[in-house]
Amino acid sequence: MKRINYLVMLAAAALMAGCGANSDSKVEQTVLVGHFHNTDDVPEYVILFNEDTGEELANVPVTDGRFRYDIPSDKTTLMSVRFGQDDNGWKEKFVPTGDTVRYEIDGLKTVAEEFAPETSLNFQVRDSAPILADVLSRLETDSAATGELRDYCLKLIDEHPSDFLGYWGLIYASLAQVTEEEWLALVDKVAPEIQAKPHVQALKAQYATSREEK
Repeated sequence: MKRINYLVMLAAAALMAGCGANSDSKVEQTVLVGHFHNTDDVPEYVILFNEDTGEELANVPVTDGRFRYDIPSDKTTLMSVRFGQDDNGWKEKFVPTGDTVRYEIDGLKTVAEEFAPETSLNFQVRDSAPILADVLSRLETDSAATGELRDYCLKLIDEHPSDFLGYWGLIYASLAQVTEEEWLALVDKVAPEIQAKPHVQALKAQYATSREEK
């Protein structure tokens, strides 16, 4: 149970690394834009985060209720933008895959979240999140949940070996009672950028430590 709890914490934190700032025009850019409708609640800036490392990447100025920021695209990375700098603040998460990511904010909530184009990976990420959350919530009480999690993670890896969903599948597969050999075989299926992620390396190190202790 100790190992499961550790992995749940790790999986919950498993959000991506690797983002830059507004510099190289040759790199495909993701455009982050937003609009505060209620001018009484407009902050001076919003904060861009790397969700894998928790690193604050940029304070994006808000001018006349609007902001825009160009981010070098990285389809394996989960980021977030934080609105508000106190206990009333909240985050919205997205993958910078060359999309336009738009947020409409009114009061203390996001009233619209838009991704373009319509094929954006972000739609699939948004749809997958509650599925994974539901299965994870049932792991210790529903005997069928482990199999469901395993099947769903394998599906994500097979269909998304080079983007964030494949990374999600790889991390959460470690909770689905796969053997060390099975999990390492899954690692080989994903892109090198995902294999190099800190949380993947941490899991590999944990498996190696467990093997040494046997």
